[in-house]
Amino acid sequence: MATTPEPGLLHLLYLYFIPYWLFRDVSRGDQLLREQNYRYNREQRKYLPGYLLKWAILCALLLASHHLAKELAAAVPDWEQLFHTWAVLSGISFSVGVALMSNIMVAWSFLTFMH
Repeated sequence: MATTPEPGLLHLLYLYFIPYWLFRDVSRGDQLLREQNYRYNREQRKYLPGYLLKWAILCALLLASHHLAKELAAAVPDWEQLFHTWAVLSGISFSVGVALMSNIMVAWSFLTFMH
């Protein structure tokens, strides 16, 4: 009896944080298939606020991490380069998170208010 392999940690993190796997492509297929996929996507929009909340919490933690790294860089001059690198990486991650949150919000708004 064949068994399917367990999904890896990165795959599970992708499923937990990235909502795009929930949706179907509405640009391919005949008209009936595109309409079915659009209806399916409208039903799946109920999960988007949960993903938005996850990213809002993660972005708040990243912003706090950025400020902590800047304060530590000023307080510990011997490790200033390490803390500056930490601040830059957490700042970039925060920016990517905000961009993803705006994308999730636009997708939810479109699926909710456009008919």
